[in-house]
Amino acid sequence: MGRIDEILEQEALAAEAAEATADAGALLPAGTMVTRGGSRSRNLQVRFRDDEFEELTAYAAEQGLPVSTVVRLLVLKSISPVDDLKSALDRLETDVAAVRRKALSG
Repeated sequence: MGRIDEILEQEALAAEAAEATADAGALLPAGTMVTRGGSRSRNLQVRFRDDEFEELTAYAAEQGLPVSTVVRLLVLKSISPVDDLKSALDRLETDVAAVRRKALSG
């Protein structure tokens, strides 16, 4: 097995282990659907400093989502048109729940 294959195998095992221990009951933002590719066919590479990536990883872990899903949600949220009141209230409720979980866990 080549070095690349070893790295891919390690990453796959780590991803599966993280998924197995994720909190399935954690609240997700309204309308969020976690997928593994699906109809998305474009890939974007984004570079972060180590400290930025650590913060992003911690945030994703708090949300119970993969880092790539969090980045996608944040990007799509920032470019979407202004939501209606119900969507805004759903987001607020989700954000309050996340803050509550964080406050109670620390």
